Amino acid sequence: MKKTVLTLIALLLLACCCAALAACKTDKMKLAVQNGDEYNIVASYDDEAHVLSAVQTVKITNRSDNSFDSVKFHIYANQYRQDAATPVVSNAYRGRAYPNGESYGEIVFDSVKVNGKAVAFTVEGSDCDILSVPTENGLFPNDGAEVEMTYRVQLANICHRLGYNDKTVNLGNWYPVLCHVDNGTYTASPYYNIGDPFVSETANYNVSLTLPEKYLVACTGELTDATSDNGFVTYRYRAEAVRDFAAVLSCEFTKISKTVDDVQVNYFYYNDAEPETSLATACGMLSYLNQNVGKYPYKQYSVAETGFCYGGMEYPNLAMVTSGSASYQEAIAHETAHQWFYGVVGNNQITDAWQDEGLCEFVTYLYLDSTGATPLSRNILGCTKTYVTYVDVLDRYYQNVDRRMRSVQEYKSDNEYVVFTYVKGSLMFNTVYETVGANKFWKSLQTYYDQAQFTVAPSSQLIQCFASACGDEAGNIFNSFVGGTEIIGKVTD
Repeated sequence: MKKTVLTLIALLLLACCCAALAACKTDKMKLAVQNGDEYNIVASYDDEAHVLSAVQTVKITNRSDNSFDSVKFHIYANQYRQDAATPVVSNAYRGRAYPNGESYGEIVFDSVKVNGKAVAFTVEGSDCDILSVPTENGLFPNDGAEVEMTYRVQLANICHRLGYNDKTVNLGNWYPVLCHVDNGTYTASPYYNIGDPFVSETANYNVSLTLPEKYLVACTGELTDATSDNGFVTYRYRAEAVRDFAAVLSCEFTKISKTVDDVQVNYFYYNDAEPETSLATACGMLSYLNQNVGKYPYKQYSVAETGFCYGGMEYPNLAMVTSGSASYQEAIAHETAHQWFYGVVGNNQITDAWQDEGLCEFVTYLYLDSTGATPLSRNILGCTKTYVTYVDVLDRYYQNVDRRMRSVQEYKSDNEYVVFTYVKGSLMFNTVYETVGANKFWKSLQTYYDQAQFTVAPSSQLIQCFASACGDEAGNIFNSFVGGTEIIGKVTD
């Protein structure tokens, strides 16, 4: 009897601890929502002119210790201009991006107001890629402001993050988004056509999209309402504590869904011969990361087959995956991993692209190994061969090849970026995995995920989580790979 009572007490204490832990994690989401800026966007799409017209209001709070004379927004849609200094895609991907010939787009502002008063905004930046909105009396710490802007986005005919193609309309990075504030300064970094040149804080979104009724929509957030009128449908979405809002539209989509761990997983497709397999991949990866890293905090996740010149692209609650890709299932798994790393846990994708890309690629290898699809050893052998061969070829033409994992603008080509970020990044995480073992590896990632949710985490935080759980050796591995002093030997079959 006494033993039974003690057991019951222990179980009750355990239940209380679990409840407290769950509440703590829920509080992180609530805190992110409370501290997030609010975007309200009312947009409509003219599919004959391929133009998005929008009125956007952003409620901003200055959470830094500095004051600002103006508020800065990235306007990535302007990168599609014909006269852009940095073309939206590099020459290596130009053919894939423009299957119907080159096409251009832009964003045009009709008006901008601050707290209800019209202001003389300017489009600036090194490539007309920053919207600068002056504040009347300055924006001091803890001050708030409401910025309203009316604009039109002309879409290019391009298989890219933003644009229309033969089957879909991709709406990624289409609206003005606040520049990230780092050390009290707006990081108004330019657009780079290598990698993902984005750094953004989490925010809350209320978005209304009015479209011809023939379209199905895969997008960020939860659908709260839909109304039809004269051949058009207005969809209203709410997304909380997300880094971006994106959508894919198509009049040829078929949608299938499944609920996994209380998350509705949707798959939108038009050309996939094995849609159930693709949905199973998304569901399997979501469940795998829920178990090994931490719970996905949102209620829905969608994968959309689309025209895209790269393998895929991650957005909050949404993955764009390239139709017809030879590695389609791997791309779904990789983009799903991004829902945790860059989605929930952010990082600077410009300076430390390996922090999310290398990690997501390696976690994808672990998932494929766990399902029996592809052994981890085979993928690591392939990465080793690719990296060693690439460096050897460079060494024949250049001495003292830079082996550091660098900022995206420092890479000479897309190939170099991929080799050092994805391939070498996977080798780095695999070296840590083999050194510390699976249990400590996942424990370190769990700590990192728990600590850094809804923040923009520096790479040092990731390294410290591993060093704390696994010892200095783990930290040394990261530092040697990132610094370019690692030793990766030649490999034979």
